Amino acid sequence: METFGNVPQTFPPGVIFDHGVGISLEKEIIPIRFLHFEPQRIVIDVAGKSFDVDEIFHKIIRAFDEIHAPDGSPVIGKPERVLNYSEISAQFSFSLDVLVAPPLRKLLRKTIAASDNEKDSLLIPSLSLGSFSSTQKFGNPPGINDSHSFTLTVRAGTQPRERIYFSGAPLNSEAHLTCLNELEDNLRSV
Repeated sequence: METFGNVPQTFPPGVIFDHGVGISLEKEIIPIRFLHFEPQRIVIDVAGKSFDVDEIFHKIIRAFDEIHAPDGSPVIGKPERVLNYSEISAQFSFSLDVLVAPPLRKLLRKTIAASDNEKDSLLIPSLSLGSFSSTQKFGNPPGINDSHSFTLTVRAGTQPRERIYFSGAPLNSEAHLTCLNELEDNLRSV
């Protein structure tokens, strides 16, 4: 899975483990969605906090600590960098349409009402923001579940009036939650 970019085609290809559990230092179960061991990276996905990912990674390092390649080097080297991506679902007090400027919101509602047979249609924006260098050529726009973009949209399987949203961000879970709480504070009165 291309969680943090292209996965190089190598031989041997790597190892994939889907669905498992780990135990935290507090003796709580950490649901593991997957572990991907690739030639250049390890991708860990848990249903929990970013701290849980760190615990699983340290357990992997300890488990392979005594195993070495034929040349004596460790099987798993020191990380060059760590990339984070977290997903959070939460109920908020604001409607997503407040993220659209009032003149554009008015125009879009009028346009949607004219093209839609439903009398009670709602304007449901999905926000996907990516960061790009001003000198690079623009490729594909950021999308939902893109590990490099910020996403905010109505949570699938919910009704818009419930105001339950899905957010994905290239942040650890703690920073992501802080960002969402700040967004809620700023939009509560809008």
